[in-house]
Amino acid sequence: MAVEALSAVADVTNHVNNSLAKSTFFAGLKQGSHSIEHVQAVFSQYYLWRNQFHRWFGVCIAKSAAFGTVVPIEYVLSELVEHIEEEVKGDHHGMCKTFLKHLGVTNLAGIKPLKITTEYCDSFITRYMRLDKTGEEALAALAGRELVAPARNRISIDALSSKYSVSKGLEFFALHEELEEEHFKGLWEAVTKDYAGDTYELVKAAKDEITFHVHFWDDVSAAV
Repeated sequence: MAVEALSAVADVTNHVNNSLAKSTFFAGLKQGSHSIEHVQAVFSQYYLWRNQFHRWFGVCIAKSAAFGTVVPIEYVLSELVEHIEEEVKGDHHGMCKTFLKHLGVTNLAGIKPLKITTEYCDSFITRYMRLDKTGEEALAALAGRELVAPARNRISIDALSSKYSVSKGLEFFALHEELEEEHFKGLWEAVTKDYAGDTYELVKAAKDEITFHVHFWDDVSAAV
């Protein structure tokens, strides 16, 4: 059964909001109940993860269909390349470093990955490079992870500025707040246009990735 883009966005966005509402880390962040040292430690692990996020795009490329098939691979690759290009040309890594500096994290080279972080970095590769996983499922999962960013970033901006007196460097979290839904819609339409399977499975992949992402923050918060 097909799931249209608008319906998928509504369904997955609802899952984003519900997942973040249940998060112990983001609840504490909004209340300002975490110590600044705790917040620094959690965002430091996030920094290590996002430094490897481009590898997940590589999985989607590796699992993508060939040219000349019914899959609109040109559009799919354009969407993936656009994201990577924005990351590089926009110096998002540099902006994240600036944010951490204003948060009080200055020795980035000294950040050691938790076992949880290493496992999460590798999780997308482990799950979606399997032979029984399709490229469409990988793309749907990546799209879901992208869609969680605006709500997660809005919580971070509001809480860090109001509860932790961070007034600079938050531009990093304001990136693409209005673009992620459009990216999700475009990628979803490309993935499902000629998909022969049940698109509810793709919705499940997107939701699962959102759940994993929010759990990553909570697991790190519990470990630091």
